[in-house]
Amino acid sequence: MAYTLMDACAAAGTIRADISPTDMGAALEGIAVTSAMPEHRERAERLLDLTLDGLRARS
Repeated sequence: MAYTLMDACAAAGTIRADISPTDMGAALEGIAVTSAMPEHRERAERLLDLTLDGLRARS
């Protein structure tokens, strides 16, 4: 398995270690689909904020 940016961040303790690149890709794909329509832009931004917040390492 290749060492990814997410692996490096997890090793440094800046993001959760239980989220895989595949999980992140799926989340971002869903946000991209949501943002395809201009009237859903605000929702997509909220979902991105939620996703990035969910990546933060818990202390």
